[in-house]
Amino acid sequence: MKTINLMLVIILITSINLLQAQDSCKVLVKNLQGVYSGGCKKGLAHGKGTAKGVDSYEGSFKKGYPNGYGKYIWSSGAIYNGGWEMGVKNGEGKYTFTENGKEIIQDGIWKDDKYVGPKPILPKVIQKTNINSTSFVRTGDGNSIIIKITMNGVSQTVEDFSISASSGTEFSNGSSYGYRGIGFPFTCKITFKSWNQLKSILFDRKLEFEITQPGAWELKIDN
Repeated sequence: MKTINLMLVIILITSINLLQAQDSCKVLVKNLQGVYSGGCKKGLAHGKGTAKGVDSYEGSFKKGYPNGYGKYIWSSGAIYNGGWEMGVKNGEGKYTFTENGKEIIQDGIWKDDKYVGPKPILPKVIQKTNINSTSFVRTGDGNSIIIKITMNGVSQTVEDFSISASSGTEFSNGSSYGYRGIGFPFTCKITFKSWNQLKSILFDRKLEFEITQPGAWELKIDN
């Protein structure tokens, strides 16, 4: 009987200490202040946790603010699932809310609490033969693509080069090829021959790809 009573006392003390610890752990977003449970560091919500006030949030905290990935529910019923940075929406996330009786979904990239737009679709390699690697880089706004063929990072001489694309005006500049005035989505097929590093085998090489996101692009093909 004494053992049971002792265990009850220990459980009660532990519970009180936990409640006191949670009460002393602050959430710095006003509408989330109320009840908090989770990680704590230097008196502030830190790590995984759940906060409930006027609004509610479940996810990662840092120094008292939602930071990392988490789900925020406003008192209005609006919901955001995604990335946070010190209490504001940042990164990739989905925000669902109602406006004039209509449900609106903003799914994509956020920066400093503002919706930037849908997550960009990365360039897709449809087919490649005897190609070691490809590197697509969006260099800015525009509607062009420059294609460079290399071996170990050095420009490579090729034979029987052929290129065709869904749109644009073809151009060449030394060892670079490309198109200007292209439309998106943009598809392109390239075939050529080039030697291996020892210059002992002449390979037939082929690459077909698609780019959906508008912009000025640079493609490096390494053999």
